[in-house]
Amino acid sequence: MPIPISERGYAHPELLAETDWLADRLSDPTVRVVDARRDKDYVSDHIPGSVNIDGFSLGGIRLGSEMPAPEAFADLVGALGIDQGTPVVVYDAGERSQMAGMTAWTFLYYGHPDVRLLDGGLAKWTAEGLPLSGDVPVHEPRTFAARVVEGVYCSLDQAKASVDDDGSVIWDVRSVGEFEGTSKGWNAPPRLGHLPGAIHLDYNELFDAGDGTLKPAAELTSLLESRGITPQATVFAY
Repeated sequence: MPIPISERGYAHPELLAETDWLADRLSDPTVRVVDARRDKDYVSDHIPGSVNIDGFSLGGIRLGSEMPAPEAFADLVGALGIDQGTPVVVYDAGERSQMAGMTAWTFLYYGHPDVRLLDGGLAKWTAEGLPLSGDVPVHEPRTFAARVVEGVYCSLDQAKASVDDDGSVIWDVRSVGEFEGTSKGWNAPPRLGHLPGAIHLDYNELFDAGDGTLKPAAELTSLLESRGITPQATVFAY
């Protein structure tokens, strides 16, 4: 039985949503649920009422650049009925998938004040016997005013400058094989290996292996500090 989010000791528990919390709000028109999987996975079945934003391509607007222009992101989410006043809950398959995190981070980057990750994702939702649907909803378009929050983004120049900075930690979140340059992951770079001085901690280690929920704050703190990732450090994750 997972520990409730409110009892895990997080500094910002409002960044996560319980499956039962969301289940109670499926008919709430003020909440928008975002499925961050590939569209082919979304169309087969998804949480009722959810809209789809592919976490890797953001509907194609991310392709060819590091981040889409604010106007392109605003057009994408506005067409899905999302503005700054719309609480957003993002999920993906919940099993070794970072698509929900990438999507939620993009909402934060463009200044959305209320975005949450579904704790445990679709895997936990399905395991609990909660409903699924194949219907694709249509929402009245809204105006999303994208305002870039520079502090959550690391440019290439910033990453280069941090390599020899004792106050910075470069965190490689990929698999150990990708970090060591012995295996290729999704969309592998031209050269294998990792940034000079980077530490390794697979992002999957942050989650409970049983139900996919985020580990309690005390466990996360211990794990992160063992790699030198502390509140005092400036952390660049990739």
